[in-house]
This record gives sequence, structure tokens and C-alpha cells, in this order.
Amino acid sequence: MTRLLALFVLVLAAVSGPALGTRQVDEDDAGPAPGARGLRGEGPLDAGHLALFQRAVSEARAADAVLVMAFDTPGGELTRMRQFAAAVDEEVQGGLPIIGWVDDEALSAGTWIAIACESLYMRERATIGAAQAVMIGPQGMQPAGEKIASAYRAWVRAWAEDHGRSPLLAQAMIDPATEVRKVRIDGVERLISGREWNDYVVRGDEPELVGTLVAEGELWALTGSQAVQYGFADALAETVDEVLAKQGLSGTRYETLEKTASEDLLASLHGMRLLLLFLGLSFGYVELKAPGFGIPGVLSLLCFAVMFVGQYLVGLADVPHIVLAVLGIGLVATELFVLPGMIWPGAAGALCLIAGLLLSQVGPGLSLGDAWDRLILFDATFQLVGTATAAVVAIWILSRFLPETPVGGRLVLAGGQATVADAMPEAREASHTAHARPGAIGETRTTMRPVGTVVLEGDRSGIEHEARAETGVIAAGAQAYNACSNTGAVYVFAYDGSAWSQSAYVKASNAEAED
Repeated sequence: MTRLLALFVLVLAAVSGPALGTRQVDEDDAGPAPGARGLRGEGPLDAGHLALFQRAVSEARAADAVLVMAFDTPGGELTRMRQFAAAVDEEVQGGLPIIGWVDDEALSAGTWIAIACESLYMRERATIGAAQAVMIGPQGMQPAGEKIASAYRAWVRAWAEDHGRSPLLAQAMIDPATEVRKVRIDGVERLISGREWNDYVVRGDEPELVGTLVAEGELWALTGSQAVQYGFADALAETVDEVLAKQGLSGTRYETLEKTASEDLLASLHGMRLLLLFLGLSFGYVELKAPGFGIPGVLSLLCFAVMFVGQYLVGLADVPHIVLAVLGIGLVATELFVLPGMIWPGAAGALCLIAGLLLSQVGPGLSLGDAWDRLILFDATFQLVGTATAAVVAIWILSRFLPETPVGGRLVLAGGQATVADAMPEAREASHTAHARPGAIGETRTTMRPVGTVVLEGDRSGIEHEARAETGVIAAGAQAYNACSNTGAVYVFAYDGSAWSQSAYVKASNAEAED
């Protein structure tokens, strides 16, 4: 356990510690302080790229420098794209100059992050667009369902319009059913959709067709020259130096920030979030079935802690989400160990824990009035339910088959194999048989919260029977009445001085109790 905790501390230090991947500048290198920071979004965009962006923003603001984002990406998850694009937009609105440069491709999610930059440049042979939403299933990569596609279309059109791009052309990048035609109306060229063209034809007011820009059934992707022509890029630039020159920053020292091992680790932790949730639930169940608090409980808390820390560092889990989950765990523990049988602490704790887990998956700023946010919440709920179901199935399999394995058989007493001497060595050493006869009166020796001991009349030498309260708390010294008995078990009711109340299940110390 010491090694596990030490490893956990090192992981946190690596993730939240200083950025070791920043390229260092020699102290002897003459010249002014760097006036530009740069990062490269290469490969599928993940949580590590977002962490790199956040670090680059901090360094650029501290150095009063501009930030150049180079893109060479096929895209990434829709939820990650929206979070990343919103982060870029927020920094631009906050006054940080962020310059985008597509040196190879900015497809799918990369398209919407790129146009959020204050200025966007492209190499002539670079491409941007082709951003259809897809889902990966048993049959491979398939277009997303209409419900998701509809919310995505609405968001893309609004996002493009907010950033000075054509909503129609943006829609043509994500929807192959969108046809775009260039027409001339009253001597002015404009772009219309295929549906608008059909409406003109039906009205008998067919405009002059200049050409079909995007045919139906195609996803639109633009080269650098086309992107400049249709307003998706500001200008062409073949190198970073050329980008800086066109921004009026010729001769500015440029420093590139590389992804660190800690940021790659952060991306891995985010990718493992469902596995950590599964393990946390499974270890938690094992801890509940085991006496005291031991290794399974520690491992369960460790899994939840790593999951929440990872979500927090990528910007999904906020402090209120973590507090809500911790409160939920505390209430459930209160129900189990302090106030058993009250029901409401456990129910409230379960709701708080579920809410904390869900909100930590979708991130802050969730709006149920937004169709896109509702879809994200639904997807997170589906993942949570699926993971919990998988944990329940795994727990059932373990409880069903673990006792039959060589290792598990050493840990669990299989039914029919245990004897009184095996379960209670003190009874064997006392050389007598405890007998709990029906109707016997006794008392509880210890407070049951919910576990304790009971002594019944007729027991020799004051044999104590292990007991567990089914509901509520049974105080020490309460009278206990043996309602019935059979082999290996006694059922009692505690007497509080005025009435027989809470019931408890008592494990008898003898194997010969009468019916």
C-alpha cells in the first residue's frame, strides 16, 4: 500500500508539476526575450493537447507573447473538440493573440478549433473541413445518428457565423446532404443551398447558375487557396516565420512547447476514466462485504481519486463536482456504519455520488436548455450506467465462482464445509456447546452499528453470538428475545424498555441449535 500511495503522489506531481517539455533557451543566447510561443496540435486531439494549450496560454500571458497554434490533426472526440474550441475562443476574447496555422490538415474537430483563432493561415497544399460527426461501433466507423447530427449542425452553423465564416459552407463540411451552388441574382454572386435552388425553381424564378460548389453527397474540404477565397483562412503562409511576418512580428524569437510525459499521462488517465470507475465500484463492493476497512477500501478510494484528479486537470471535473461526490461517499458511509436503517442518508449519498460522477464527465457550464449539452449528458449517463452494470456483473461472477478457485477457496468458507470450530475457535477451546433455545431472553453485549454481540440465557460461560442489525442501531444492554433458531443462526428482537423493536440476525456459535 505504501508503494501504491507513493506512486499516486508521484503521478499527481508529474501531472500538476512544472512543464518539463518546454524547450529551454540558452542563457548565453543573445537577443530579446521570446515574443511568440508555439504549440503543435498533431494527431488525434485528446486531453493532453488541451493541457498543453493551457500551459502554453499561461506562458504566453506571462511573457506578453503571441501564441501560434500549428494544426496537423484528423480531429478528435466531439466533446473534447467543443471544450477545446471554447477554451481557444475564451482566450481570444480575453485579449490573448492566438494565431492559427494549418501546415498540413485541420479536419473534423480541428476545423472548428482553428477558426476560433484570432487569425488563421494555411499552407497552399493544406486542407481544412470534412468534419462529419461519426461514431465507432461493432460495424466500424459510421455516421452519427440524426439526433446527434441535428444538434451538431445547429452548433456548427452558429459557431461559424459567430467567427465570421459562412454557415452554409460550414454545414457542407459536416453534412453530405447539403448542396451548395453559386448563383448570380441581380448581378450579385451569392451562395445558396440546393434546397433554396429548388424553391426558386418551384416559384418560377430560377436564378442564373454560376456553378455548383459542393455537390450533394460530398463532404466539403478546402485547400489553402480555396479557404482564403471563401473566407475560412486569412492568408497563405508556408512557414512559421512567414506567419509571424504577416502579423507584423518579423524577427520575433519563436519558442515551441512540446507535450510532456505528464500531459501524455493525463490523456491516458482521461482515457481510462471508465476503467477506474469500474474498479472503484468493484473494490467498493468487496470492501462492504469484508469486515473492517482494508485494502479493497483503499483501492476503491484510490481509483475514484485518480479518476477525479484526471478529470479536474483536463477541465471537466470542477471543485463543486468533486465536493458533491465526496459528500455522497460520506453520506453512504454514514448510512452503513453510523445510522444503519435510516435510509435517507444512503439515498441522498447515492444521488450526490451519481450527480458528481455525471457532472465530472460533461464538464462545467452544462445547460439543459442546449440540445448539444443534453446529448453530452445522455452519453455520459449511458456510459455510467453501462460501467455500473459491468461492475455488477463482475461482482456477481466473483461471488459465484471465486470460492471455487484454489485461491478464492482459501479466502471464503464454502457452504457445508464450515464447522463451529472453524468459524469460532474460542468455542472449540472452551470445550462446550452453546445452545440457543427458542424463546430465550438475553441481552446485547455491545452496540450494534450494525455489528455487535448478543448473549442469550442458557448459554454456558456467557457465550457471545455475533450479530448484525438489519435496521437501525441496537444499543448495548438492550434485552434480546430469541424469536426462532435453526442450525447455525438465531434471530432476536431488541427490547428498549418499552417495546420490542429492531430486529437483528445473529450468527449462532453452535451448529446444533434446535428448530
